[in-house]
Amino acid sequence: MTLSQAFICIAAGYVCGSVPWSVLAAKLFRSDDARSVGDGNPGAANAWIASGWKIGLTVLVLDVSKGLIPVIVCLMFIGTTRVHLDYLLLAVVWIAPVVGHAWSPFLKFNGGKALASSWGVWIALTLGAAFPVGLILLGLAHLIQSNHAITVTLCLVGFILLFVPIFGGKDLFIFSILNLGLVLFKHRSEYRNGIVFRGWIRKLTGKLG
Repeated sequence: MTLSQAFICIAAGYVCGSVPWSVLAAKLFRSDDARSVGDGNPGAANAWIASGWKIGLTVLVLDVSKGLIPVIVCLMFIGTTRVHLDYLLLAVVWIAPVVGHAWSPFLKFNGGKALASSWGVWIALTLGAAFPVGLILLGLAHLIQSNHAITVTLCLVGFILLFVPIFGGKDLFIFSILNLGLVLFKHRSEYRNGIVFRGWIRKLTGKLG
């Protein structure tokens, strides 16, 4: 992969990631705009709240695909030469769809909070393993507490601790740090609420105390 080819991959990944599927789905199906509910984030969760589970699930799949597809195409293109390429450049290629999702030119450089597109990239880079692991980590974190920012952050930290040692590669490690930093930045206002334990946890700790 030459430098010009890498730039093409980065640009293509960014554009792919920047497509605002929740906004397009609202216009296509004449439903409520995801940005009109909750925190105004044009993501799958708010699309689900605004328009129901069918549109919400569709947007989720499309948003995950924004990270999954461009990375898979890039991996198919570079093949087994990945280990010989500039790991810094590769890390930028991997993060490009996530940046596009978070700061879309189609939304005046606003965007979603980067969870779905991040998940798509991780699924591609871990040969699919991040899909079931993500479901488990998100489910467990959501079962214990209700702060969405904490849930997604714990999931991402779990990805880093589990997959970086298994799959290795300096590009994966650098991508994971960039990804975590981006997610922390996009969820920064929500961390003020801290961990909000579920009622069953509070009851259980109260009994034990």
